[in-house]
Amino acid sequence: MFQEIWKDIRYQIRTGNIWTRVIVLCVIVFLIVNLLKSYFTFTNGGIPSEEYRSILEKISISSYWWNNIKFPWVWLTHIFVHEGFFHLLWNMIFLYWVSQIVDDLIGKNHSVYIFFEGAIVGGLFFLLSTMLLPWYSSSFSNIAFGASAAVTALLFAAATIAPDYNIRLLIIGNISLKYVALAILLLDLLFAFQNSNSGGHFAHIGGAFMGWLYIYLLRSGVKMNFLQNLSFEPKSKPKKTIVRRMPPREIPKQKIEILEEDELDRILDKIKSKGIQSLSASEKEFLDRKSK
Repeated sequence: MFQEIWKDIRYQIRTGNIWTRVIVLCVIVFLIVNLLKSYFTFTNGGIPSEEYRSILEKISISSYWWNNIKFPWVWLTHIFVHEGFFHLLWNMIFLYWVSQIVDDLIGKNHSVYIFFEGAIVGGLFFLLSTMLLPWYSSSFSNIAFGASAAVTALLFAAATIAPDYNIRLLIIGNISLKYVALAILLLDLLFAFQNSNSGGHFAHIGGAFMGWLYIYLLRSGVKMNFLQNLSFEPKSKPKKTIVRRMPPREIPKQKIEILEEDELDRILDKIKSKGIQSLSASEKEFLDRKSK
């Protein structure tokens, strides 16, 4: 049984897209973290020991700046760390929903940039909260982890691009993305200045700001793809195509329609993978003509 489960996991990692791999990695890290917590709680009389806390501090963003410099990988690893089951569950559900929406609207590369850059900005907002809020003690290391800020960045990016895009929620039914984003933002603003996971709420606000800013600047022609040197999809060699030109009168009308449909499919695939801003002037003109 376990061997078959491991085969399924390996298959999903090998064949799935970037979001499948993120979800699988988050689940694996969740299991490891809780196994460690169980061990260090059992061996310490029912209370998680300092060794467990020390492990978390090495993979989470800390209110101590020196920790984040000493362990620079925490800016990435904190995204995949979840301790509570529902924290993991809701983050993964929302990640699955909004990542597909942003992928379809502006392409996978942009959605990946938003996800990771939203997590980093969320971490910076968490650090800001530890310096501003009086109940955060400077003598005790506070830590932040989870994909919440990154997922919130994707949500606000999607709501900024297509505010009237409808999603179906349990019990509520169909609801526009703009109202989902607004509700989450208001809740974070309400609870950010209460002594209840204030740093987490600040991180969500930072992620929301990053998601909105990315789309705002993208529309202005500015790309905030700081992670552009990372490759998230396998590169394939461009295929050579030979185009034989024929006088218009010699091409049957039916063949012209087929060629135009092929060109339209190619342009739509380009929008999905690279975003609408990647189209050339002639491609945009062709798309406008076909849309009429």
